[in-house]
Amino acid sequence: MKDFRKSVMTVTLTAACLLTACTNHAPPPRPGSINSKVEQLSEMSYLQVIDLKAVKRNHLLFVQAEINNSDSDNQQLFYRFKWLDASGFAIGGDEPWKPLLIYAYQKQTLSAVAPSPQATDFRLVVQSPENSGELP
Repeated sequence: MKDFRKSVMTVTLTAACLLTACTNHAPPPRPGSINSKVEQLSEMSYLQVIDLKAVKRNHLLFVQAEINNSDSDNQQLFYRFKWLDASGFAIGGDEPWKPLLIYAYQKQTLSAVAPSPQATDFRLVVQSPENSGELP
């Protein structure tokens, strides 16, 4: 009987630990928020997307993003856009990576236009080799 209680107690504690571990994760980003539109391929210590706007003009999606460098050194950023249709499928192939140098304590604005009228959504993919140690 003691072995049975010990087994039940072990299973209960294991389940409680697993449930606690699952609930400690950050909540998913709110739809439409900057975090839901930005894919960071590495942790970026000094670069941050601080503003993101999108508007549809002449049946094309126009996007504008503002990136802030909070460091006293210039930072290199590589970025590209993923364009998505209404069902969430990618439109066209992968864009090439675009380099951008953001000077110390400066903000830089990125602008892009969707490749076709079928694009109704997007993701901004960013990476900084200074912070990740990798080049795209």
